[in-house]
Amino acid sequence: MSIIEQVESKKRLHEVLGVRVFTPPPKGFHPHQASERELIVHGFPVLPANAHPKVHEKWKKVLSRSMDWVEPQFALRTDRTHKPRVKVENDTSTNWSGSVAFAAAQDRVTWVAGQWTVPHVVPVGSGNVYCAAWVGIDGDGSPDVLQAGTECDVENGVHQSYLWWEWFPDYEVQIPNIAVVPGDVIYCLICATSDTEASFYLTNQTTRQYTSFAKTAPGTTKLRGNCAEWIVEAPTVGGGQSALAEYGMVYFDQGIAGTKNGALLGPGKGTPITMVNAAGKAISGMEVESDELIECAYQI
Repeated sequence: MSIIEQVESKKRLHEVLGVRVFTPPPKGFHPHQASERELIVHGFPVLPANAHPKVHEKWKKVLSRSMDWVEPQFALRTDRTHKPRVKVENDTSTNWSGSVAFAAAQDRVTWVAGQWTVPHVVPVGSGNVYCAAWVGIDGDGSPDVLQAGTECDVENGVHQSYLWWEWFPDYEVQIPNIAVVPGDVIYCLICATSDTEASFYLTNQTTRQYTSFAKTAPGTTKLRGNCAEWIVEAPTVGGGQSALAEYGMVYFDQGIAGTKNGALLGPGKGTPITMVNAAGKAISGMEVESDELIECAYQI
């Protein structure tokens, strides 16, 4: 395939996915010293300093690290999705475990952030197993989910880990050119600029690589903004509920979300969700460490 054909193919894929990649930052660019306009042009979400100075300082600390920008490649995975929470009772689910923080009435979540370490997963029995860790907006009491995270699977005895994003009801989209392995620390920030537009900022803090892009909502989907979440999930694979891999523990730290009216939400003050299997037995639970730190743990 010629360079022109490659460019046209990439353009068509971006149109199908509804994504826009930002202008690469110039050599020597320091985002923590850049103007608001420069940050927007190069795909760095802008968090207001006046409303929440402590949050702004944390964000500046993330930006101050020396990172290498990677133009994202996308691979559509039509074999899997990350669905809204399948509720069993008020605090249990067949596909989610973690924390859900709800916005107040007449308010809506506009951004969410979190950091976690990619787990090393092991099989449970002889079948294929899956484990996704992510942060997102919507999905508990709303039909859409705006989300991004990592997935660690064992399929036919082969281990794989990768970075992905999704705006459900669309399919998962993998980012294959940013390597992810167990032990890597991932930071994710998602900002909804409207109910049909959002931007993603994803970094592998261990390898010091980052990427960013904007996404338009699929079809007639509109973001409700009713909740933010920090989740360990058993995704939908091949149209059915997958088996959860034994993942040990996943800590979500620096977990925080903001609303249109300026409220701050954290996983430590959210609703704890326990994942149960078909027999109703708990297989993945959550413990609160602080307002911004929770622990999700596999339960044998």
